[in-house]
Amino acid sequence: MNGGDQEVIKNDISHAISTYLETENLELYDLNIAGNESISKVEIFIFSHEDQELSTFERLNYQIQRLLEDTGLEKGTYELILSSPGVERSLKTKRHYELALNEEIKINLINPKNGEYTFIGNLVNINEKDVEILNDGLTYNFEYENIKKANIRFNKFRQKVKNWGNYEIRKWH
Repeated sequence: MNGGDQEVIKNDISHAISTYLETENLELYDLNIAGNESISKVEIFIFSHEDQELSTFERLNYQIQRLLEDTGLEKGTYELILSSPGVERSLKTKRHYELALNEEIKINLINPKNGEYTFIGNLVNINEKDVEILNDGLTYNFEYENIKKANIRFNKFRQKVKNWGNYEIRKWH
């Protein structure tokens, strides 16, 4: 399979899964397909505003396997991974930024702004060409094309993990 064929298959898979997930009140956040000659791995990241149970992912696994068979992928010839995008999920598309509005994010730039490559702040605005964050009362705008990497920062979790180190571990005999 050449790169063009894989892109067509990825688009077909993306469309089929997105359409199905909409009926479940879920959203396809990201899709990664690995393999050169044939598809060996399909990673599907599913976004929801609600907490999801393991049983939901088990049911989705079955349904998505059927959808993948409909697009020509034979069950057992690839590894299927279903996951949420995580609490510190990557922001790659305009839609990802829309879902992260009012969240604290970290942005790494390709070209520096005011001599800096990394910025952290609350995402306060997005449009067709850039995003705006607020940090210590100052706003910064970044064009999508200059963003090398961006992700949500989840400081509550970070602080919780940091505090775990403050507890004394005791052995019970």
